Amino acid sequence: MPARADEVRRDASGVRVTLADGREIRARLLIGAEGRNSPTREAAGLNAARWRYDHVALVSVLEHERPHENVAHEIFYPAGPFALLPMRPGNRSALVWSVRRRDAEGMLGLSERAFLAEADKRMGGMFGALRLAAPRSSYPLGFHHAARVTAERLALVGDAAHGIHPIAGQGVNVGFRDVAALVEVLVDGVRLGLDPGDAQLLARYERWRGFDTLAVAMATDGLTRLFGLKGRLPAMARRLGLSMVERLPPLKQRFMDEARGQSGAVPSLLRGQLV
Repeated sequence: MPARADEVRRDASGVRVTLADGREIRARLLIGAEGRNSPTREAAGLNAARWRYDHVALVSVLEHERPHENVAHEIFYPAGPFALLPMRPGNRSALVWSVRRRDAEGMLGLSERAFLAEADKRMGGMFGALRLAAPRSSYPLGFHHAARVTAERLALVGDAAHGIHPIAGQGVNVGFRDVAALVEVLVDGVRLGLDPGDAQLLARYERWRGFDTLAVAMATDGLTRLFGLKGRLPAMARRLGLSMVERLPPLKQRFMDEARGQSGAVPSLLRGQLV
């Protein structure tokens, strides 16, 4: 950074990237990690299923009178989830507030005082007096999932491979698992004397991450649609489901493990171990 790639060539011999200033970089593996609109994914012809939600995420940072005590909160409303994520110091929280697309512009146009009043109403005054500690931003929310996350001497990680609704806060966790799994696969391969871009290693990464990313993507999409249903019957079903999770310790533990990224085949780095 801030160099820009003008041309990328991948073949059996390796990867060659020509930068805008004329320099050329050579490597044996290219990792696409540029986010949802990954040009590397598009150039490689890796097709992705995609759709847009009728939601926009309003993002900011709040300073609040009472400490968060390292607890994250997510409150589900018909228009979308309202999430507060603890930051340091203990009186700051990141705000991710999903609203209907038609309401986003109006919410951003509110005065700071009116915006904070609406936020305080959503959180039931749990943190006392509020102050904006960062500008307000908005991001349209959508879903995409690449059918394949590898190609010749190429691996995709994070949002370049899959993008999900932030309803359960899993996007960054899934990205961390991608990176940790890819590191483990590459280290194991190099120890055996394999080229980091070897097709066998990339196939192992594809198998490892394929089911997990699809399962999380489908779960978050299902939750988004479930909480978006209006009426008494869907509301009763949601309350029943949440109360069952709360009352059944094994089920609650399963949800907690999944939310923390500790279910399934967890890569060594995410278990706090060196690869």
